[in-house]
Amino acid sequence: MTNQIRASAPASADLSEMKVITDQAEITDTYALYLDDESHSFDGQTDKIVFPTTVEQVASVLKEAYDSGTPVTIQGGRTGLTGAAVPLGGMTLNLEKMTELLYMDYSVDDGLYSICAQAGVLLEDLVSVVNSKSLDSLKGKGTGNQQKALEQFLGEPDDFTFPVDPTEMSAWLGGIVACNASGARTFIHGAVRDWVRRIQVVLINGEILDIERGQVLAEDGKFQITLSDGTTTEISVPSYKMPDTKNAAGLFAKPDMDLIDLFIGSEGILGVITEVELGLNKMPGNIMTVMAFFPSEEDAINFVYDIRAPNTPVPMNFLEYFGPNAIEMIKEKAASSGIRVPAMTPETKAIVFFEFSYTDDTMESKVMGLEEILNRNSTSSESSWAGMDRSELQKMKTVRHFVPETVNATIAMRKAEHHEVHKIGTDMAVPDEALRDYLRFYRDTLEAQGLEYVIFGHAGDNHLHVNMLPRNNEEVKQGMDNYMLFAKKALELGGTVAAEHGIGKLKLAFLEIMYGVEGIKEMQSVKRALDPKWLLNSGKIISVPELA
Repeated sequence: MTNQIRASAPASADLSEMKVITDQAEITDTYALYLDDESHSFDGQTDKIVFPTTVEQVASVLKEAYDSGTPVTIQGGRTGLTGAAVPLGGMTLNLEKMTELLYMDYSVDDGLYSICAQAGVLLEDLVSVVNSKSLDSLKGKGTGNQQKALEQFLGEPDDFTFPVDPTEMSAWLGGIVACNASGARTFIHGAVRDWVRRIQVVLINGEILDIERGQVLAEDGKFQITLSDGTTTEISVPSYKMPDTKNAAGLFAKPDMDLIDLFIGSEGILGVITEVELGLNKMPGNIMTVMAFFPSEEDAINFVYDIRAPNTPVPMNFLEYFGPNAIEMIKEKAASSGIRVPAMTPETKAIVFFEFSYTDDTMESKVMGLEEILNRNSTSSESSWAGMDRSELQKMKTVRHFVPETVNATIAMRKAEHHEVHKIGTDMAVPDEALRDYLRFYRDTLEAQGLEYVIFGHAGDNHLHVNMLPRNNEEVKQGMDNYMLFAKKALELGGTVAAEHGIGKLKLAFLEIMYGVEGIKEMQSVKRALDPKWLLNSGKIISVPELA
């Protein structure tokens, strides 16, 4: 292993076949969606949108931008919530045409299959072809060993999947890696970072890095990248300490870290990810999915603590929480949709939604253990909605999505009357021991103000979302003030200001209170080493220094 890697110059690219949109009327009309993302926070503007299909085209486009000093905004599926994909001038590089599956591989050491694809492949499409083993397009692709891995995979009796379950399955592979996406099953499987085996990255000067996990590790806190002309640039790993929680805030940093982790979660400020190789996992044969209904928030949170204790009789795949206001939304949406939610009563004040795996041998002991913990916290299996197949899980997911759907519909209605109104959704996470105190802080603050809100999210890793729903422009300011207050409280408790949505353009101030001025300067140093003209996704994660 080494701390050095050599970049390669790309082969020449034919750009005549690449789709390019430059007409401003066409951009603002036909391509208006490319000027926005799910945050709906900026009025986007771009000089042109380019749609490469190959890594060579990406490299050529970036080299031209570097030579001309043109800012570049990278776009994936625009499903992010931080304004990151919204162009504010310059050129937009959209990867939607890069949708090829590339190869299947197998690691004997790990006993792990992996699949590689271009960055524009949708996560839901990848999961679908892996689940169904519909991989004819991979036959004949890759090395001889990779073709053998594909043949071996197709002969496996078990079903496989990409185990990380980001909520937004319509995200693209490049985006989920660039943002280190996560979701409910992060509780057991970790975030996307833990499953990335290899990436291909194009730097702003057009040169290409091929990075395999475990091949390039920092030495004395430094990496060296040698360009094709023989010059070397040195990267110093930031010295700040990452929080011991689920985290998607800032550049990853550990003294002996892997180079691949510097780019994962960097939100595209260091390079354009064009290929992604992801590890796969066997799907559990049997699962039980449950929505447990509790008479109080305290009972629900006590259940979370009890069920995830080290000696738990029922290890969970995920744990999600819904507070009183979320339940009111579920009831209203279910009634209007004609959907019955079994076992939920007018006395229900909190829900914990969870899933666990079992075998024929362990089912009885797990069900009995679960019943004992439910009883201890003022509910029971009879007061719960349980299912033992994936179709029932899908029904429960539909009910789960009633909450964000209602939030979005409410905000859209209010925005029509008050233009500045938007949803203000927190993304903080805290250590295990702080969950109860942090939830109480959220609730006490918002109840005292009278601001409309709803709390739900990933209780397994203490990552609850507070969605504040301003009714007018004045309450927007109150909500943003709350966001800073909640961020400071999360840090006081040892947590993070961004657990899964990243920083993007919207949260620069929160990242600074997390890492301080010196931490931001260290991130700027990494950025400057790889993008000295500050052209790639400029204004994301960190501000442009005055002397950049």
